[in-house]
Amino acid sequence: MTVRRVDWVSPARFAPFLTACDDDEQLAWDLYEWNARVASALFECFHHTEVLLRNSMMTRLSTIHPLDYPWQQALESVVKATERRMDATTKVATPDAIISELTLGFWTNLLEQRPANEELWRKHLRHVFPGSPGTREAVHKAVTDMRNLRNRCAHQDSLLDFDPGIELKKLLSLVEWIDPHAREWIEGIQSVSAIALARPVPPVRDVVVIAATTETIDMYERVAAYVCGNDRSIAQVTHVGFYLNKQIEPYFPRVEERIVPARWNLEEVKRLSLSDAPADRDLAKVMGYCLKNGWEPGAQVQVFLLSPKKASSTTKRQGPIIHEKSGRGSAFVKNPRYFAHSALVAADNTTHLS
Repeated sequence: MTVRRVDWVSPARFAPFLTACDDDEQLAWDLYEWNARVASALFECFHHTEVLLRNSMMTRLSTIHPLDYPWQQALESVVKATERRMDATTKVATPDAIISELTLGFWTNLLEQRPANEELWRKHLRHVFPGSPGTREAVHKAVTDMRNLRNRCAHQDSLLDFDPGIELKKLLSLVEWIDPHAREWIEGIQSVSAIALARPVPPVRDVVVIAATTETIDMYERVAAYVCGNDRSIAQVTHVGFYLNKQIEPYFPRVEERIVPARWNLEEVKRLSLSDAPADRDLAKVMGYCLKNGWEPGAQVQVFLLSPKKASSTTKRQGPIIHEKSGRGSAFVKNPRYFAHSALVAADNTTHLS
């Protein structure tokens, strides 16, 4: 048997994997190694996306007159990049060499909310993302999310609270905003999906319970879906539960598919409704329902397609799980909470889940 020692990675870093495996150290190592493979596979996608992003932005920026933007805001980054890539003989750094040295943070900063960037976006950078919702804020958020996850992977942090498949879809949506053909290419070579499916230990807490509203329940009952912002990190789960009015509802629909739509508007509803793929048509129904009920076109969301309440794949209980505590701050679910499927079936009240 291969020897593996916790002090190689530190007890603190290893702790989440032990917890996920009920303190089985052998399984925890398998999960730790899987986590590293997921991070590595995501890095391949980050690599291609970052190169596409910076080259596409630079192609557009190269048309700008030097006095049209206060480049001194980022001058230090450019100077340092020039110094690092300066040819020893000519004492000159080529534009391509400089661009390759500039960090993702440099390009993200050009999309930040600041007066100088507003005109830069309006006149130039919006054309880099023709498939986007059309706002600088939406693109900045997508690029920032990519940067944050890339940094998490680079620091070898746990990804157990993330769904690798959803993070991939968010990344592919950003790529599609720039060029749909680039999305097809990256999607065709990525290995994230296969590695995610090969998770050696399924999540013990495989049901996420959401703090719901009456609108949340109405959406589920009408179109069998749950929709939230794509910045909400929800781990891999098999089922969803709803907490409303001091109780967990007595049904837990199965997650049939999780989708991060690249577009969210009526034109996309029409396109998807004509698709041969059932999931596309289901997404069209959900998107159409949301747009008719107050969701803004261009919203960045993730969609959980769920089993209907009467479906055999939806777990049902005799009655709801009651939360008996009251008073300020006593809500049982505020942010998403995870539970074992078996615990939700057996619990009489929320004290059994604490």
